[in-house]
Amino acid sequence: MMGLNSLPDMELYWSNDPFYNNKEISQVMTIKRFKKITENLHINNNEEEPRRDSPNYDKLFKLRPMITELNKKNSEEMYNSSQQSIDECMVKFKGRSSHKQYIMPKKPIKHGFKVWARCDAKTGYLYKFEVYTGKGDSIEEEGLGYNIVNKLSLDLPENTLLAFDNFFTGCNILEALYNRKNFCYRDCKT
Repeated sequence: MMGLNSLPDMELYWSNDPFYNNKEISQVMTIKRFKKITENLHINNNEEEPRRDSPNYDKLFKLRPMITELNKKNSEEMYNSSQQSIDECMVKFKGRSSHKQYIMPKKPIKHGFKVWARCDAKTGYLYKFEVYTGKGDSIEEEGLGYNIVNKLSLDLPENTLLAFDNFFTGCNILEALYNRKNFCYRDCKT
């Protein structure tokens, strides 16, 4: 409900002012209870988090179960089309986070989280996504573009046409896709 009816301050949903008050939210629980739940809501067990110097360290450890489940459900709920695309998108965010990225000044969203997404080329349905956490984001010798396309396309059915721009293009990823009987189309927009 809060996502559909965005207000500048969370407490306004419980305001006495009828212009701001949202009865569907304020009648379900008090603001005090809502704050208590959000303060104590954990998606992953913090005690199991690997140390920063560990090779298993994940910058998104606290959200990883939710990301994994969303990707799983998105793939299960829709039949894979034969035409898909991979690209980056920005999720607007103005707060403080080490994952926040700054994109070119002429882009509509300048600050936020960069998300790599594989979507249906016709409908835009999201099949799979990965949140970019900055440099050192499992960059191997193949390069970032290769790693992104490879990770997002591992579960593609054969004979899928995958479109992406020149950032992701390289002989190594084209060969990897061809070996899995998938094909690509490089988007040549100027």
